[in-house]
Amino acid sequence: MYEDFFGLSEKPFSIQPDPSFLYWGRGHRLAYAMLEYGVLNHAGISVITGEVGCGKTTLIHRLLDQLSDTHTVSLLSNIQQGRGDLLSWVLMSFGQPFAGKTHVELFAQLQSFFIGEYAKGRRVVLIIDEAQNLSPDMLEELRMLSNINAGKDQLLQLIMVGQPQLKDLLNHPDMLQLAQRIGSDFHLTPLSREEVAAYIETRLTIAGATRRIFTDRAVDVIAEQSTGVPRVINIIADTALVYAFSSQDLVVDIDIVRNVVRDKMEFGVFGYATRNEPNSPGPSQVSQLRAQAAGPTAFIKEESDGTGGSSRHAPERAAVNARPEKPADAPRMTPARRPSPRLVETPPPEETNADDPSPSVASFARPPRETAAPAAAPTAAPIAAYEQAARAEAKAPAAAPRAAIPEPAPSPSPQPVAAGVGVIVIGAGRPEASLASLGGVDAVIYIADSSESADAKAAARAGAHIVEFPGAAQSPGRARNAGYRQIMKARSDLAYVQFVEAGASLAPGWLETAVKFMERRPEVAIVEGATLEARPQDGRTGRRETPDEPGEIQAAGGLMLARAEAFEAAGGYRGDLPVNETEDLCIRLRRRGAHIWRLDAPMAIRGKAQRGSGGWWARAARDGYRYAHGVRLHGAPPERLYVREHARSLIWGAAVPFVVVCLAAVGAGAAQILARGLNPFLIAAAVLGFGAALYLARIFWVAVTAGRERRNPLLYALSATLGHVPEFMGAWRFYASGEARRAGS
Repeated sequence: MYEDFFGLSEKPFSIQPDPSFLYWGRGHRLAYAMLEYGVLNHAGISVITGEVGCGKTTLIHRLLDQLSDTHTVSLLSNIQQGRGDLLSWVLMSFGQPFAGKTHVELFAQLQSFFIGEYAKGRRVVLIIDEAQNLSPDMLEELRMLSNINAGKDQLLQLIMVGQPQLKDLLNHPDMLQLAQRIGSDFHLTPLSREEVAAYIETRLTIAGATRRIFTDRAVDVIAEQSTGVPRVINIIADTALVYAFSSQDLVVDIDIVRNVVRDKMEFGVFGYATRNEPNSPGPSQVSQLRAQAAGPTAFIKEESDGTGGSSRHAPERAAVNARPEKPADAPRMTPARRPSPRLVETPPPEETNADDPSPSVASFARPPRETAAPAAAPTAAPIAAYEQAARAEAKAPAAAPRAAIPEPAPSPSPQPVAAGVGVIVIGAGRPEASLASLGGVDAVIYIADSSESADAKAAARAGAHIVEFPGAAQSPGRARNAGYRQIMKARSDLAYVQFVEAGASLAPGWLETAVKFMERRPEVAIVEGATLEARPQDGRTGRRETPDEPGEIQAAGGLMLARAEAFEAAGGYRGDLPVNETEDLCIRLRRRGAHIWRLDAPMAIRGKAQRGSGGWWARAARDGYRYAHGVRLHGAPPERLYVREHARSLIWGAAVPFVVVCLAAVGAGAAQILARGLNPFLIAAAVLGFGAALYLARIFWVAVTAGRERRNPLLYALSATLGHVPEFMGAWRFYASGEARRAGS
C-alpha cells in the first residue's frame, strides 16, 4: 500500500515472525546465544521466556533456519492441556503415526524413533512454543522423555519457549527434578529507548529505506507508548506509515504518532497486557496513557553535545511539551545493562574538573587535547564536510544521491575524543605514524615482537603501552587476543576496540563516524570503512584499496572497529590460524546473528604499496596461500570464503598454462608423425599463441570491468591476470606444507 511512496521494497513492520527482520539487540543476541549453546552443546533442556510480543517466536524461526540437516527438528506451537495426549502431539510433529495406540505403545514408538535417528547420526530437537500452556503432568512427561539416552548421549534436546508464567511454573517445588535438567535459559525483556530507535531504523533499512522516515521525537513517543515491546512497536509504526501515506507526508512526525496512539486507545485495540508486570501497564495505567496521548505528552529529544552526538533524553524546553509528573506506577522502560558510550569533546580548560575521581591508568591514558574542535582544523575540513552532507541526507524528506567521499590529506590530524574506544596497533613499520593519528582515545596498545625493538621504543615515546608478544606475525590472532586482554584488563569499560596495522593512519573523524553508526545499529558487531593509498610524491591520496560498495559484507579486513561485547561473545580470534583470522572471526559472528558492515567513509590511509616484481610476486603468493587457506577453512556453503578467488588461481595460474603446453606438445608431436610436411614448431607456436590470446582477452576483460575504479586499469588488469601464477604457487605451498590438514581440523 505505502511501500512505493516511502521507497520500500516490502512492509517493514509486519507482526508476523520473520527471521530476516530480526533485530539483534542485546537481549535477543544473548537469548539466541543461549539457544545456540543449548543445541551445539547438547543441553538436555533449554528455556526462553519473555513478555508477549518480545520476539521469542522470531528467534525460534531464526534457529530453525540455521540448523543443518544433521538435526531432526519439530516445532509445536498449539499444544495445551485438555487437547490430546502429549505423546500423540510429539509423534504427530515428527510425522510419525499415532492413531489408535495405547500410551505404552506411543512411548515405545517414540523411543524407537529417537534411537533410529541417533543411529543415522542425527540429533532430535523438539521445540515447544507457548509452553506456559502445558500442565504439570505434561511437563513431567517431557522430563521422562528427556531420560531417553544412548550411553552418555541424550537422544532428545528439548527447547521450551513461553511467557513469564512458564518461569513461574518451572520454579514450583513440584518441578524441581525438571528444573535441575535445564542446561540453558534466558528471559527476554522489552527494549530500551535506544534499542527502540535502532529497532525501527534496522527494520526500515532491511525493507529498503535510504533516508530517515521517523523523526526522533516520533520515535520517543513510540518507545514510551509501546513500553519497548517489539510487536506493539510494529503496530504503532505500521499504522503511522499508513497515516502518513494517507496525508502524503514523507516524514512521520510526532503529530502523526500522537494521532495513531489516540485513535488506537479510543477506537481500536492497542494490545497492552493487563496483568501487573513491571513493564506492562495495568488498566488504570492505560487510562493515564490515553490521557497523555490526547494532550501534551511527555516527549523527549536528543540535544547536541557539540560533536554531533546526543545527550540522553534532555527534556524539551517548550512549555507546550513540558513533561508532567509521572505517577509512581507508570510504565518504565527496561534499561540496557551496558549502555553504548557517548562521543564527547574534551572540555575547555576552564570547564575541566580537576577533582574528577574517575579512574585512570597512567600507561594507557592519552593526554587531553587543548586545541580547537576538530572541525575547525584545516585537515579535518573534508571529513567535516562529509559528515555535514551525511546529516543533511539523513534529514532530507526525500531520497538524495549519496555524497562523494572527499579524500583526506595523507597526514591526518588526531581523532576527536571518543569515550569508550580503545586502539590496538600491531605490525612492524613506523607505528608512530599510526599512533599520531589516534588523538584522545581512551587506551592504546602496541603489540611488538620485542619491547627493545626500534618500533616498540618509538611507540612507547608516542604514548602507547607496549605488549611484548614474540612471533606476532606467525600467530596474529593470538597477538591480537593478547592485546585485547591487556587493554580490557586496564579499561574494562571500553565498548569498542579499533584494530590498526602499523604504518596505517586513521582518517580524521573515522572513530566518531563509526561509533555513531554502531550506537544506532547495535546488531552490527564489526564495521570498516574505505582504505586509501597515500601518494607522498604529490602530497595527496590515491586510489581506494577497498573499492567495494558500502553495506553489509561477509568479512572485514585487519583494519576494523569491533564491538567489545560481540568480540568477547565470539571468543576473540582463533589463535591457531596463520592467516584469515579476521575473516574467521567475522564469519563466526555472522553465524551468531551479528552483522558486518562497510561504511561509505574514509577509515585509514596506507603508505604506498611496494613496487617491483619481487614485491608483486610475494604479495600475490601470499594471496594465493590465503585463498587456499580460506577455502579449506570456510569454503563450504553458505560462506564459500575465497572459493572464486582460489578457483581463478588454479585455472589461470596452473590449469590453462598446463593445458596449453600439453596441447602444443601433442600438436607438435602429431604433426611430426602424421603430417611430415608441417613444421611441428609452427604448430606448437600456434597453440601457444592461442593461449596467449586467451590471457590477452582476460586482461582486456578485467581492465573493462574490475578496473573501472583503478587509477591505471590496464596495469591493474595485467598485474591481476599474471598474478594468478604466483597465487597458484602460494596455494601449492599451502597444500604441500601440511597446513591444509591442520586448517580443516
